[in-house]
This record gives sequence, C-alpha cells and structure tokens, in this order.
Amino acid sequence: MAPVPAKPAVRYRATVEYDGAAFSGYQVQPSVRTVQGTIESQLERMLNGQVRVHAAGRTDAGVHAVGQEIVFDALPPWNAADLSRALNSLLPDDILVRNLRPSGPAFHPRFDATGRRYEYYVGPPSTGPLRAARVWALAEVPDFGRLKNASALLIGRRSFAALSKAGQPELGTECTVELASWTRTCLGDLRFTIVADRFLHRMVRYVVGTLVEVGIGRRDVAEWSDLLCEQEARPPEPAPACALYLTGVRYAEGWNRNPGVPCLWPMPDGDHSDRPNHEV
Repeated sequence: MAPVPAKPAVRYRATVEYDGAAFSGYQVQPSVRTVQGTIESQLERMLNGQVRVHAAGRTDAGVHAVGQEIVFDALPPWNAADLSRALNSLLPDDILVRNLRPSGPAFHPRFDATGRRYEYYVGPPSTGPLRAARVWALAEVPDFGRLKNASALLIGRRSFAALSKAGQPELGTECTVELASWTRTCLGDLRFTIVADRFLHRMVRYVVGTLVEVGIGRRDVAEWSDLLCEQEARPPEPAPACALYLTGVRYAEGWNRNPGVPCLWPMPDGDHSDRPNHEV
C-alpha cells in the first residue's frame, strides 16, 4: 500500500498590534528582544519546528504598530482559529495578533503591499505623564498653517535620501507619497498621517522632525523645499520613536483592518479618509 502523502503547509496571514517601547525594533536580532523574534519563538514552541515570520515593514526600536501585517506557514491539522487562540495565549501583553486567516501560498506582506500608512502624534506642552510616552510633547506649539503648507510639498514621487538613514541601497531612495496631512484629535494632539508606497529607514521621523522645525519657525518653508531636493544625506534631528505608529498596510483588496490607535484616538475599520477629524 502506497504511503499517504503528507499534506502541504498552509500559509497564514494576520494583522499584529504591538507596543514598541520594550522592543529593539521588529526585525530579529541576536541577544535583544524584537517583535519578530518573540512571535517566531512562540510559533516554534507551538509547531515544533523552525518558523519564519515575514512582515510588511520593519519598524525601528520604540515604534508601535496597530496595522502590521505578517505571514507564516503551518502544517495541518492546525487551523486559523486554533492558531490564533494558542498564539495569543503565549504572546506577552505587548503583542496581539488579530484577524489570523489563511492566505494564498504566494502572498507576501511586504512585496504585495501597495501602500503603508504611518501616524505620528505631537502633544501639547500640557501632555500628562500617562500619555507623554506615547506622543511627542513639545514645549512650543507649531503653527498649523506652516505645518500644512510644508506637508503639501511631500506629495508626489521623489528621493528621500536627505531624510533617511542608509538602508537598502539596491532599492533606491525614491518613494511616492500619496497623503501627508495634519489633523487635530479630540485630546488636542496634532496627528500627522502619511501614506506612501514605501518608506526608508527613519524617514517618517526625519520628516516629522523637520516639519516641526518649520512649524515653530526654526526653518522656513523654502529651506524645507530645498531639503526635499537634496540627494546627499543631510538629515536633521529625527522626531522621537515613541510617538510613531504603523497604522495600516494596503493590498489589492484594500487596507487591512485594525482598531486604530486606541490610547489616542479610535479609528474605524477601513480607509483613513473615513475618520472623524478636524483639518488643520
């Protein structure tokens, strides 16, 4: 009697939320705590074998996410519901896996993505201690008009060599920015939302750090415009990592579903354009 062929592995995808404060970034690194390393170690414990988790983006140390998308393979008899329950029971309190479901065998969260959305939160001088670790509390309040005018210059395709750290030179430094806007939340924070096809290493933090300098008058809009045309890396001081959130990844079927940034401002499922806000 011929042996029964083994069933092939099933590819699963999921949306992941994590508090980045205690992680040395997403990507696995030796001897430090990372998001990828933590998820992989618990999956390997469950599946009794080596597991590699791929993600839509590699967030830096201290950066949070509510819309990170991941993928991994698992052999039957595991199913999505059992995987989700078991994995979340083993993960620490600062990681949560949502909407775990089967995907096509060729799906890749990074290469199949058509857009990523980040949000950055700037708090007023009166930001309390419980929220100070989640927003960038500024001593000076930026001018809203200057922020809005400067952000409009980001739209389109250009090199961000001067507003990033060297990362993947083989992919180049050009990114296409679809949205770059400032809105005010109900708590008085300023929320910067940026959507692009890809992001370079620390790009959002350098962009926000420079925009804030424009907003408080340390740089003028003309200087900001010149910086956007620079090819040589000459980044200013980056904004702190603690106030940056990866809030969504877009695929052919649309944006992945996630609850938004719950500690700051709830976001309904769906596109970022549906959120209640006040344009600055």
